[in-house]
Amino acid sequence: MHSVFLGLHIISGSSALLTGMIAIMARKKKGVHTGGGIAYYFSMLGTAVSAVILAVLKWNPFLLSIGIFAFYLTYTGRRAIWFLRLKEAYVPGLKDKLLPYAGIVTGICMLCYPLWVHYTGGGGPISVLQVFGGILISFSIRDSITFADKSNFTPHNKKWLIRHITSMGGAYISTLTAFLVVNISFSPAWVVWLAPTVVGSVLITVAVRRRSK
Repeated sequence: MHSVFLGLHIISGSSALLTGMIAIMARKKKGVHTGGGIAYYFSMLGTAVSAVILAVLKWNPFLLSIGIFAFYLTYTGRRAIWFLRLKEAYVPGLKDKLLPYAGIVTGICMLCYPLWVHYTGGGGPISVLQVFGGILISFSIRDSITFADKSNFTPHNKKWLIRHITSMGGAYISTLTAFLVVNISFSPAWVVWLAPTVVGSVLITVAVRRRSK
């Protein structure tokens, strides 16, 4: 069973890297960008779900939280396009508001778990997991604030395009990071872990500024 989901995880992750890059590089209009984006979305869902299952089959809190992290950003990034295309005002319901709260709880666990490992003699108090946990918490708090304001859910609100860029970009960064960590040996290891986040954050910021004009 483990080998089946491991194979699914590898295939989905590889597909996400390829289709995500196609969507990023393509012109932002219907066609290659939207097709690549849809393929990327489902590839990321496969990657995230298989990561969670693998983490449960062979208990791995790190893989579990990263899988949830990837799912959260992918789902909210896709959902942002739905909100962008609203044709009439939308009233957020409980199902909209629960996900950010779940993201906050997961992010807190990602911050606390390395501390627990440290105080039980398992390693240092600061880890890459805490960095991703902080990112997840910031995204989740932002989303919870957004869902509390009904004025954000009006037709063609450009704010959702920015949300789409940042969430999908963050999801791609998480996938690229996992790929590099598995396939590249480098010392210190934290450079491989954090380099995609640093570089990707700069590129996302540039894209957001262009779309905000």
